[in-house]
Amino acid sequence: MESGGSIGLEIGKLIVGDGEVIEDAYVGVDDGVIAEVSGDGFEASYDEVLDLGDRFVMPGLIDAHVHIKYTGVPDPVEYSDEYLAVRGVELARRALMVGCTSLADAGAVRNVAFAARNAINNGATLGPRLFVSGEMITMAGGRSRVPGARLEVNGPHEARRATRSLLMYHNADFIKLGATGAISSLHTGPTHAQLTVEEMTACVEEAHNCGKMVHAHCYGERGISNAIEARADVIVHGQSLTDEHIATMLERGMMLMPTLKTYWCHYEKWLESGVPERTVTSGIWDLTESNFRRALEAGIPFSMGTDSGMTDNFFGDNPRDLQYMVRWGATPMQAVVAGTLDAARSISVDDRLGTVEAGKLADLLVLREDPAEDITAVQTSLERIMLNGRFIT
Repeated sequence: MESGGSIGLEIGKLIVGDGEVIEDAYVGVDDGVIAEVSGDGFEASYDEVLDLGDRFVMPGLIDAHVHIKYTGVPDPVEYSDEYLAVRGVELARRALMVGCTSLADAGAVRNVAFAARNAINNGATLGPRLFVSGEMITMAGGRSRVPGARLEVNGPHEARRATRSLLMYHNADFIKLGATGAISSLHTGPTHAQLTVEEMTACVEEAHNCGKMVHAHCYGERGISNAIEARADVIVHGQSLTDEHIATMLERGMMLMPTLKTYWCHYEKWLESGVPERTVTSGIWDLTESNFRRALEAGIPFSMGTDSGMTDNFFGDNPRDLQYMVRWGATPMQAVVAGTLDAARSISVDDRLGTVEAGKLADLLVLREDPAEDITAVQTSLERIMLNGRFIT
């Protein structure tokens, strides 16, 4: 990914990404990396100095759960993987242009997302930096209509082999597990447990051996319990959290990725169509708000993740996820942290992304209004986007 030269930014208010705010900040960027952050002027000299004294600057957003294989509308035909990869790059670019400088694809098919990641991250085309899990590991029939259509495993040995293949052959950035069914599951309900503790434990061991995180798709109580027992790092969706789940997650520093945008997109679509939401979601919508509020009140760290690409959930309005967090009790600053530092933590890249700190990659947003006061400012007042030290807008 191409980086820029050197530039100094004189900033009215810097939203660091970890909850800290610096008034009258100075940020120096050199060769795509943040060289200095100060409240007392620049230490180094830069090729250009930009006056942003009446602007707000924050880290680029990280949407840590998308599916670039999908557009939000079911495909009328079965497209080739090459087509899906090219289209996926364009979908990712739509998210970039609304402030998501990084995306994590949490389950495409075969090599589609890996191809898009490599094209973008190697600089062959413009897009947000991509982190990719590869296919979600599921039990036989857990997501497939026909045998072999997805990455299916039966037993810990096959689970371990599948994880090693993703990590070793494709350099997967994290691993995604199907701990329960989904709303779209053909043969089981969304809250029904799928992968076993032993299968998921094998996957977790291999991922952790490589320093990679494990995300577990969970709706039902038993599936969440299984994922926690297997030592997964991130509970995705998470409806049906119990007090015991919450206590264990807090003790271990686990994260929740509530993916609120996808449920709101479904809900708004169903309001238009007149179809009762409970009929379509098997009761998942009913649990979503109360579940998020309980986790929030308990202090579980949570991450931005929109599930963009799934039905009715489109790329290009990704920051709405943060608005729904605020609507259901989070402060604007908590939502900012969820979309920056904690999103970076959820895919184990917080050593290089997520906050505006010296040594981290220079992915920045310039806003006319303060997102720490009104989270909608990320969408309504976005003025410029810096990716890897270069302004692309």
